[in-house]
Amino acid sequence: MTELDTSKAELSALLRPDETITPDSADYQPNIQTWASQKQLNPRLVIRPTSVESLSKAVAYLYSTGLDIAIYGRGFMSPSAKDVLINTTALNDFHFDKHSELVTIGAGQTWAEVFRKLGEVAPDYGVVGARTPCVGVGGTIISGGFSWLSAEHGCISDSANMLDARVVKYDGSVVWASSEPDLLWALRGGGGGFGVIAQVVLRVFRYPQNIWAGPILIPREQLQAAAEGIAQFTSKPVDPKITMLLYVVKKRLLESIGTDSDMLLVHAFDAHGEDHGRASFQWALDIPGAVDQTKITNLAGVADLQDKVHTVKGSMKQFWSPLMLREVTKETIINAIKWSEDIQRLDQSLGDCTFLIFELLSSRNPAGSITNCAWPRSTGTKHVLVIGTGCPSTAGKDKEYLARDLAIHAASKILGEEAEKHYLPNGIEDFHDPKKIWGPHFSRLQGLRRLYDPRNKFKGAINA
Repeated sequence: MTELDTSKAELSALLRPDETITPDSADYQPNIQTWASQKQLNPRLVIRPTSVESLSKAVAYLYSTGLDIAIYGRGFMSPSAKDVLINTTALNDFHFDKHSELVTIGAGQTWAEVFRKLGEVAPDYGVVGARTPCVGVGGTIISGGFSWLSAEHGCISDSANMLDARVVKYDGSVVWASSEPDLLWALRGGGGGFGVIAQVVLRVFRYPQNIWAGPILIPREQLQAAAEGIAQFTSKPVDPKITMLLYVVKKRLLESIGTDSDMLLVHAFDAHGEDHGRASFQWALDIPGAVDQTKITNLAGVADLQDKVHTVKGSMKQFWSPLMLREVTKETIINAIKWSEDIQRLDQSLGDCTFLIFELLSSRNPAGSITNCAWPRSTGTKHVLVIGTGCPSTAGKDKEYLARDLAIHAASKILGEEAEKHYLPNGIEDFHDPKKIWGPHFSRLQGLRRLYDPRNKFKGAINA
């Protein structure tokens, strides 16, 4: 009998039948799917605990074995395992305390679920949650986490937003991280691997629900005007309730508006309402050929505008190189767009799997002291540039290696060889240097990884 066979028998005694999933189950694929297909290891068993108690028993047992394990959320960097995958998505409880203005939530659910539940019980409140609604809560926190509200309230993992977490440690013991301050500190952007987050406590606050948001489509031929408008707009002080995205939409996806060219998409967000938003983004609305698809909605509605992202999950081999920027110049925008178009000309399948998104006015210095968070992001950075290259999941190794190489060199191609480059932890790949990402906090995090994962089984971004 193999160790896995023995473990299956042991786990069946610890867990309910509906908490284990085998490869022949209809629930198997949805519960193992990685974003990047090359990271899929096809685990031989999946456990999906429905309670902290079940999770505790399973973690204590699995950690004592020689099996390869991983903790699965739903984010872009969720790992896989050869043997047993610990899927946390059934940890989806939600409790709102109006008196303290805190929510305690299961860390395995998506931000779309959190926005929906908060809207049901506290419709006048907002929370600093991810822009991408289909990613999981726990994984977002350990990698920093940016929100539509980050220009005003900081990252999700900042100490002013993430107040506590309930964690299952490697030996199965369950603690609130606030009882072990080093653990709480490490969870705030430390890259994971310090145990399994079961619940988190987040601050919520009253927030406008008449948000003016949505796409302003601009013809690709107007790139120069759009880049100049964005550079001028973002170079001046901007109200923190205003933010935006910029990316390119292929013409074949825009049949409904009858365009015969690619379009630049400015995704506007202004929590002060429509009149204020239209005045703020008049520079974009006035560009010749602009198509206005904005509307009034709430935070849940804003999240829903990005709800199709999950459809590409597992469909491509993907490599990330997300950057933080202090400023965005006209030249940076034009260089980035042309870089992505050069890839399209090089190989259409690579171009179709390339992501380039400017998340403008999306950051601020940490809310609370920088020493309270494990990720010491560079002060003064206001923008994020998400760079992702890839190829279809069916492509051969040659294209996979080319996509990886394009990601490695993307920042230098767009910003210049000598430019300062600040990579984010939420897209860390094996070609990034974690010492540069976590800087002065790296050694402390490495020591805490050894303490909370002595056998290095939890697969954190920083090795123990």
